[in-house]
Amino acid sequence: NNIDALEKLGKVQIQQGSMDQALATYLQAAKDNPNEVRFYILAGELCEAKHNWDQAKAMYQQALRLSPDHPLASNNLAYVLLEQGGNVDVAMGMAQTARRGLPNSPNAADTLGWAYYHKGIYRSAISQFQEALRLNEKAGAPDDAVLHYHLGLAYQKANQLSLARQQLEKALKLKPDNADARKALSELRS
Repeated sequence: NNIDALEKLGKVQIQQGSMDQALATYLQAAKDNPNEVRFYILAGELCEAKHNWDQAKAMYQQALRLSPDHPLASNNLAYVLLEQGGNVDVAMGMAQTARRGLPNSPNAADTLGWAYYHKGIYRSAISQFQEALRLNEKAGAPDDAVLHYHLGLAYQKANQLSLARQQLEKALKLKPDNADARKALSELRS
């Protein structure tokens, strides 16, 4: 029942390519430690990676029942809601909670930008995506194709087409198999 050891065990299982085993570890750890928020978040992240959106949503919701303003759970649930066509206003509130709680997180800035994008508030979306790129660079993380893709879409909606093209091309350069970026770029060219 050593919480840190259980978390590390799951991470080792992930590194070894055993995502299902890691998920089982985190689900059992959550069952054995029902008040430990981190296991619900870790399980949710694995469910999300496997595109099991309903289970990811349930894990993040459980984390938020235990800790209503938990920034990482708020961020992750907001993103899942936005990706799955959930309530944009609810997602916006959670994204704002996450951004306040994780001011240096590129992911939190991206999620808030994505919420603004879905609300049609494109200038605010652009600002958040630019901030996400700045924070990502500041953290020394590798350049992120998703951030450039999101920024490109926001520029496109804001009718800043040359900037949209630049960002979408950058997203494709970083991740050549990004079909969504390729489609958005071809729509710009037509």
